[in-house]
Amino acid sequence: MPYLIDGYNLLFAYLGTQPSRKLSKALERARRRLLELLRLGHDGELNEVTVIFDAAHAPPGIPDQYDYQGIQVVFAIHDERADDLIEKIIRRASAPRQLTIVTDDNRIKQAARRRHCPVRGCADYLNDLERRKSHKPVEASGELAKPHVTSAEETQHWLHEFGDLQRDPALKELADPYGFEAENERDAS
Repeated sequence: MPYLIDGYNLLFAYLGTQPSRKLSKALERARRRLLELLRLGHDGELNEVTVIFDAAHAPPGIPDQYDYQGIQVVFAIHDERADDLIEKIIRRASAPRQLTIVTDDNRIKQAARRRHCPVRGCADYLNDLERRKSHKPVEASGELAKPHVTSAEETQHWLHEFGDLQRDPALKELADPYGFEAENERDAS
């Protein structure tokens, strides 16, 4: 079943935060992490997943539409918002009952329901992806897969890749949602 995903709506549900006025490289990295989660959760049916983002937050130099390991990624362009593009795709769908819309946006939900498209809320959809990812079938040999041990070099690579997320003010609460770091700093002084 094809999926049409409201990209930033799902991304901010995934991150548990809303966009800040000052978007940074952290948003681009978070977008890639979301696409990777989609790739893992839709393994085997990737060609049926399309994610629509607003072009206002598109990384510089990236095409308006591209393939991310089987997932179609589209940035709404020419002053068109992602919501408008999603609605247009819903209106033009030849088999809308087979097109699942993923969003929490009420306007898009209404457009989808008018065409009898199944609608998934972002939190439910993310939970389904996590379940799919964690219930991958065991290898054909029946042996349990050996757990992957991350090398020190690989750990350093990922720390370098995502290290600035913790310092990003828009995402700071995600790194320390209960304020333990601030509390520890006060206790140390």
